[in-house]
Amino acid sequence: MKITIVTPLFNDWDCLYQLAEQIHLVLANTEYSNYQILVVDDCSSLEVNIDKLKGHPLEILHLNKNLGHQKAIAIGLSYLNVNYDSDFVVVMDVDGEDQPEHLPLLLAEAIKSNGKEIVFARRTKRNESFFFKVFYKIYKYIFILLTGKIINFGNFSVIPLKLLNKVTHVSDIWNHYPGGIIRSRLTYKSVGLERGERYTGKSKMNYTSLVIHGLSAIAVYIDTVSVRLMIAISLLIMVAIASIIIVFAYSVYIPMWGVLLFLGILMQAFLSSLILVFTVLSYRVNFNFLPAVHFQDYVGSVEKV
Repeated sequence: MKITIVTPLFNDWDCLYQLAEQIHLVLANTEYSNYQILVVDDCSSLEVNIDKLKGHPLEILHLNKNLGHQKAIAIGLSYLNVNYDSDFVVVMDVDGEDQPEHLPLLLAEAIKSNGKEIVFARRTKRNESFFFKVFYKIYKYIFILLTGKIINFGNFSVIPLKLLNKVTHVSDIWNHYPGGIIRSRLTYKSVGLERGERYTGKSKMNYTSLVIHGLSAIAVYIDTVSVRLMIAISLLIMVAIASIIIVFAYSVYIPMWGVLLFLGILMQAFLSSLILVFTVLSYRVNFNFLPAVHFQDYVGSVEKV
C-alpha cells in the first residue's frame, strides 16, 4: 500500500524537520511504511537545510510565487494526481497541530470505507487562545447562517486514489479545500481527533489571515450567500412596509422624510443584493479555474531529497 503525504509550507522548515521524523517514527513499523512526503513550498524566503531531511522519502515542490495555504494544497494534490500513483493521499499541516500519531487511525477509516469516502479530522479540542475560540465559534455560526452548511473540520484528511482526480477538478478547492469538498458533493466523513501543539515558532496566521481564511470558505458558496441575503432583505422590506402601514393606521406621527429615507436604504440594499446574484450567476457560466489543468503554471521546480 502506497501513501503520499502532502503538506504546504511557508518558511516553516524547522517544523518540517520534526514532522518528517515523527512521521517516520509512527509509520515505519506499520502497514503504511511505504510512504512519500510531498512538501509544497509556497515560495519561502528562507532556505531549506537538505541535510536535515536526508534519509526521508521526501520531495519538495517549489512554487514560483506565494499563493497561500489553500492554493498550495490544491497545487500539491494536482501534482500528485499527475505524477504519483498512491493508494491514499494525506493532506496535513506541517506545524505539528495535525498529529502524525493520528495517521494510522485516519488511514484505517479510509480503508474501512473501501476508498469511497474522504476522511477528515474533526477537532474535538483546540489549544488556541480564548479570543480565537470565541471568534471561531462566531465564524461557524455565520457560516451556517449564510450557507446552510456545517463546517467543523480543517485540512487534515485522507483522500482515496479513486477520488483524487475528482477532487483536483473541483475549482472551489483553489480558495478553500474543505469548503470545496463539502460543496462538490463528494462523499466524506469526519473523525473526532484532538489538535496537537505547534512544534516550534509562531504561526503565520494572524487575525487578518484568519478572517480572510473564513471569508474564503464562505466565498465558495457565494451564489447561495447572495440569494440568502436577497431573501433576507426582501423579508425585511415587507416587514418594514407592514410596520409603516400599521403605524399610519393608528395615527402615529412619523416624518415623511424618515419613512422615505428608511425605505430608500432598504431598496438600495435589495438592488445591491440583486446585482450580486446576477453577477454570481453570470460568473458561473464563464470558464472556471481548474487546479488539475492549470497547476503547472505555478510550479517552479521540484527537488528530491
